[in-house]
Formats: sequence, C-alpha cells, structure tokens
Amino acid sequence: DHHQDKTTTTPSSFSFFKMLAGATDFDKLKELCTLNHKEQVIWFLNAFWHKHADEAELLWKYQHKFAELDLQNHEAGHDLDELNAHRFLEFFNETMTVRQMRDTLRATGAIGDKFKNVPITHYLIYRYSADWKYLVNASQGDNKAEIEQAQRMLEAVQAAYKESEAKAQAAAAALREAQTREAAAVAAVAEAKLREEESHAAKAELEVALAEVQKQEDAYNNKKADLERKSEEGGVVSRNK
Repeated sequence: DHHQDKTTTTPSSFSFFKMLAGATDFDKLKELCTLNHKEQVIWFLNAFWHKHADEAELLWKYQHKFAELDLQNHEAGHDLDELNAHRFLEFFNETMTVRQMRDTLRATGAIGDKFKNVPITHYLIYRYSADWKYLVNASQGDNKAEIEQAQRMLEAVQAAYKESEAKAQAAAAALREAQTREAAAVAAVAEAKLREEESHAAKAELEVALAEVQKQEDAYNNKKADLERKSEEGGVVSRNK
C-alpha cells in the first residue's frame, strides 16, 4: 500500500508520514523532496537517528541556511536553485560543486538526468553518504517518540540560535553606543583643551595689556615727578635771589 498516510499535529510542527507515496524508491525520494526543508531534515534525522543524533544541531543550521537562501518560499520551500545551492555549499566551506554532488547521486540511482533544483535531502544523502533507499523506506509513524525527540532538539537549537543572534545584536548595539560615547568624550576633551588654550591666550593678551598700562603709568609718574622736581628747584632758586 503506497497510499500517503498523514497525521497532522499543530500547523507549525512536522506532519508525520508513515509512508511516502510512490511505486518505487526513486518515486518515494521525489515525494520526500516535496516536503519543506524542516520536514526533510526531521525525516532524515528520524531515519538515521542511531547514526547522526549528535549532528542534529548542524542539521538544523543546514535547514536554517536553506530557508534563508530560499528567497521566494523561505521555510515553506523545499529546494534551492543552483545559484543559491552554490552559496549554501560555499557558506559551509564545501569544496564540491552542485554538479559533482549531482553526479555522485546519479551514480547511486537517486536522481535522473534532468534535475534543476537542489533539495536539502540530496545534500544530506551526499554529505553523509546515506543509503537513500533505506531513507525513503524508514518507518516514521512507529518511531513517534524519536521523531518528537528530534523535533524538540531542533526547536531547542532554533531557540538557542535565535537567542545567540539576539545577544550578538545587543552586543553590537552596545558597542556602537560605547563608540558614540567615546567619540563624544573625545570631542568634549578636545573642546575643553581648545577652551583652555583660548583662556591661556586671553590671559597672555591681558598680561601684555596690563604690562603696557603699567609701563605707561610708570612713564607718566616719572615725568610727573621730574616736572615736580624741576618746578621745586626753580622755586628754590627764585627764593635765593
């Protein structure tokens, strides 16, 4: 019985498929690749939990990047075009190209000749050298506890990722604020220094002006004393005649 049996939980969570529709494993893989990015990752994790449970965090990062690069459908999408698939590979420092990945998958019979876009399932099969025939036939409904564990782990990682992103943004904002304050402090110091220099210059100017006044006052007093002396001497001479 290849009829699709779907049990839906909440709208945001994974819809559990007991079996993939399709007469052949090849068709089942095509069906798997129509699920959204997150559902594909959970299917893969559930199938290979015994091998890759400790990779759950990394698989979440793969899924997050796929959704980010899926410019049209984001989380609701199920594959990437070739250009964004290359961007994904570059982001995770993968050295192979999309073509090399396709050639490898084609050699295992996972895909045919005409395959334009790249679903995350193809990357995971390639990345972990996974048995794709085992993957498409892996029981999902019977391992509900494991699926829920995978779901919880993905959500925990997602929450941690968002929290670290928020902390990074807050740190960047704090740094910008500190830099702004530092710049303001530097400007205030420069302004104070300028005022101090202006004050010194004004003081020096005042001292020069005071010295000039003193000089003129001294000259006036000297002249006055001289005149008084001469006048006094003249009076003495007159009285003595």
